[in-house]
Amino acid sequence: MASLCNSSNTSLKTPFTSSSTSLSSTPKPSSTFHPWKTYQMFKVSCKVTNNNGDQNQNVETNSVDRRNVLLGLGGLYGVANAIPLAASASPTPPPDLSSCSKATINETTVVPYSCCAPKPDDMEKVPYYKFPSMTKLRVRQPAHEANEEYIAKYNLAVSKMRDLDKTQPLNPIGFKQQANIHCAYCNGAYRIGGKELQVHNSWLFFPFHRWYLYFYERIVGKLIDDPTFALPYWNWDHPKGMRFPAMYDREGTSLFDVTRDQSHRNGAVIDIGFFGNEVETTQLQLMSNNLTLMYRQMVTNAPCPRMFFGGPYDLGSNVELPGTIENIPHGPVHIWSGTVRGSTLPNGAISNGENMGHFYSAGLDPVFFCHHSNVDRMWSEWKATGGKRTDITHKDWLNSEFFFYDENENPYRVKVRDCLDTKKMGYDYKPMATPWRNFKPLTKASAGKKVNTSSIPPVSQVFPLAKLDKAISFSINRPTSSRTQQEKNAQEEMLTFSSIRYDNRGYIRFDVFLNVDNNVNANELDKAEFAGSYTSLPHVHRAGETNHIATVDFQLAITELLEDIGLEDEETIAVTLVPKRGGEGISIEGATISLADC
Repeated sequence: MASLCNSSNTSLKTPFTSSSTSLSSTPKPSSTFHPWKTYQMFKVSCKVTNNNGDQNQNVETNSVDRRNVLLGLGGLYGVANAIPLAASASPTPPPDLSSCSKATINETTVVPYSCCAPKPDDMEKVPYYKFPSMTKLRVRQPAHEANEEYIAKYNLAVSKMRDLDKTQPLNPIGFKQQANIHCAYCNGAYRIGGKELQVHNSWLFFPFHRWYLYFYERIVGKLIDDPTFALPYWNWDHPKGMRFPAMYDREGTSLFDVTRDQSHRNGAVIDIGFFGNEVETTQLQLMSNNLTLMYRQMVTNAPCPRMFFGGPYDLGSNVELPGTIENIPHGPVHIWSGTVRGSTLPNGAISNGENMGHFYSAGLDPVFFCHHSNVDRMWSEWKATGGKRTDITHKDWLNSEFFFYDENENPYRVKVRDCLDTKKMGYDYKPMATPWRNFKPLTKASAGKKVNTSSIPPVSQVFPLAKLDKAISFSINRPTSSRTQQEKNAQEEMLTFSSIRYDNRGYIRFDVFLNVDNNVNANELDKAEFAGSYTSLPHVHRAGETNHIATVDFQLAITELLEDIGLEDEETIAVTLVPKRGGEGISIEGATISLADC
């Protein structure tokens, strides 16, 4: 692990070049208590409620009722009085939450320490969080602009957090306890309704991580007695930020982590679509690919909330529904930063991608919070893009709840509906140029020619596809052609790959192109025919489990692509899939094109 920084917080001034901010302290609950001092672990009881709070009643269909669900965060993994989530007309069974169990690295290896944290003395007394009054916003700024004063201040804060790991290992504001939030929640520490609870691959992804960073940021400020402190963000969506942030790459400081891919240091340009295989191309092409991916994920394939945020967290289904940004660049940046799977770690163990490249260990690398700060920024940037890009309005999402400790070591309940406006939460982002907004790929790999769809097999002859071990092309019929602009505004044309199955213990990626054949140069993504990519990080289940098959439906919005390629009037189009990682283990049930309300 990194050594501690000897910086002092005396006479520290504004960390960046912008004006300073101020924020008052968090209000205390009616009865202040520090449950970590009792060294008690969780016991859990459960009940089923309907939307009105009545027990043992039916609830709404086709959604997950989360109004009163505590999703056990902030180190509290196994919340007392947790309520199961309803996915159908009948209540889901009570979750198996009698205790917070061991998190898992893979099917044979558990995390060698407990990711659980002590429980409050009395869960009934835990209040809902209320934002403190403020005079100015905390302003998060890009990490590549951080000055020495700010870097020293942040190193001091993380040093103090690491000190708490030694002197008060169960203190919820210690560095490892903060990292454990991600470990326990994402690596099988507990379940609800017989299903492993997971904040990834659904509409919980963005709000969970926003609340997570909010409290982490306030803890850092508390430890250095600076309520104006704001986290930096890794500006990987801009060419100036497309390298590992230098402030985290100083050996011997608290922001340094030895468990990183050493080949990605010293100014290497990041590949925000990275899944273990280096793209053999120029730095300029890699940056161009990155901006193309950003445009596709933020604009083309995210015209409405469902595609950006992901689908509902449904206990009645094992189908995963990640949003565009969670898919790329979120996952690839994690993998690019962590050690190479199968390599030897500094402690002699075999790497599972630690630290950033695995859910259980990601929070142990301080750059995790810098990465997710920019992920959070994308939420704000996406809404600013306009159109139908607005927050989800469904009450099951708005009323979902999480649980965190604040900077004063007090537990609070929080709701999704309260984290939709960063300014109300007391922070904002320094405006930065977003060149990806104007990076719609217009150059055509096909030189403007339409692929002869009669020369390639129809979709019915390709699917079901047993394995995607090589690039494949197929023709597919559209539901209609030559749509008017009014019709396009009303409904999005969707290319859907149904029941994609793969072993969830490995890395997965494949790319999708329109109107090209299987000889396409898939290393150059800045082409109009590039539709998007599917990716997946390893999923981890409890030791001893034998079912490691994930099932996913993957959708791409293609209305804009059809316009750009000149295929609006075509009744049949060509689609090509190119495996990038793990293709031999990917099967796909079918592919369809349909019109959908967005």
